[in-house]
This record gives sequence, structure tokens and C-alpha cells, in this order.
Amino acid sequence: EGLDNRELALLFKRYLIEFDENKFLALAAKHEGYLFPDTYFFDSGVSEEDIIKTMRKNFSKKVGDIKLDVLVMASILEEEARTRESRQIIAGILWKRLKARFPLQVDATLGYLVRRGSLQLTMDDLAVDSPYNTYRYRGLPPGPITNPGLNAIIDAEEPKETPYWFYLSDRNGSMHYAVTFEEHKKNRFKYLP
Repeated sequence: EGLDNRELALLFKRYLIEFDENKFLALAAKHEGYLFPDTYFFDSGVSEEDIIKTMRKNFSKKVGDIKLDVLVMASILEEEARTRESRQIIAGILWKRLKARFPLQVDATLGYLVRRGSLQLTMDDLAVDSPYNTYRYRGLPPGPITNPGLNAIIDAEEPKETPYWFYLSDRNGSMHYAVTFEEHKKNRFKYLP
């Protein structure tokens, strides 16, 4: 759960003998977010098209119709949080920011763009001109950044209301929330030395 298409391609390349990574990525580009994470049993000679069809069919079966904004939010939650509670709290924060026209400022969307984790992002990365850069552009990115699992989708649809506007994950994966930007800066100093 939570792998993007590039990560899926690497996984398939490792386990399927005749898998063409570039072909898969070209075919899967318009399906990012809709390749449902599950246990699959593919023959070693399965085509890239059949892999995508199978995963899309499973998405339709398990998820059904879904609004794009919910799917995009779920894809972000897969990267930003590890537990149901933290996903629901972060969903509440991010939906609240969207409603207030506050920039999302989500490292995961920028990481998807530049292929680096939160702790490796640079000031140059923050300046990248792309709708996936939620530091520069308000609103959700134009599409999902991962292929989210069912739990993340449910959590995106069931956000938890809190007074928080900010959050961060420390190096151990523990979440720290703040109501004000000043509190958030203190959390950054305290938990991300």
C-alpha cells in the first residue's frame, strides 16, 4: 500500500522475468492512484497491460466510484502517516487547509516530484515550479502520488476534526501536532534537530 507507479515497476521487475519497466510506466502513467495494492498472483510471462487491467479491475471491485480529491488525499495520507489515528488527524488538517485556501505544504507531494524523502528536500526543491509543489501552489496536486490502500481511502473520507493546523513526523515516525505556526516551529526545532 502506498507505492507509486515507479516503485511498483521496481517490484514487478524483481519478481517477473519478462517485465518491461519502461513499458509498464508508460502504460500506467494515467492510472497512478488506481492500481489497487493487494496480493496478486501473476504468471511470469504476464503482460504489462494485463497487470494494469487486473489492478484496475480490483480497484473498481474494492473501491468503486471515488471522487478524485478523496483519492489524491488518500495517496498523500499513505506517505504522511502510518496509523489510522494519524491519517485521520492529518486528513482533518489538510481538508481544513484546503477549505481555508491555506497552502497544503506537504513534503510528500514535493518528494514525489523530485524523488527524495522529506529529510532530503532542499531549498531548490521548494522552488520547483509544478502543481505537485504544494508549497508554491494552493490546493491538491492534479493527481494521486501513490496507489493508496482501502484504509487510507476510508481515512481520507473520515477526517478527524482537531484544533491543529500543523503536523510533523520525527525521525522515529512519531507525529507531533501544533495549533499555531510558532508551536510548529518549536516542534521542528525539538524533534528534527
